[in-house]
Amino acid sequence: MNTIKRAAIIIFISLFLTTGYAFISQAAGNCAYILNTKCTACHNLGRICRKLEKKNKPKWLTTVKRMVRHGAPLSKDEVKELVTCLTEQNASVKDVCK
Repeated sequence: MNTIKRAAIIIFISLFLTTGYAFISQAAGNCAYILNTKCTACHNLGRICRKLEKKNKPKWLTTVKRMVRHGAPLSKDEVKELVTCLTEQNASVKDVCK
């Protein structure tokens, strides 16, 4: 019985860790998705990538909100996520900008 409990705990922990990793990966991948589908509807990636090092979070927020006013189809959550990704330049943004 003790072995069964131990195995159940190990399985539970493994599932918990795997699910957490998948959530993080999905969030990071969502930045690339937003850039590749919604931002490139009007801009080429070069234009966006050239500005990565030049803008801080408030400037990116101003830029992204302006794009929404001009018709960019971004939800409030996508705006927050995109601004964070562009500011922190996470791995998915760096991959897109290679």
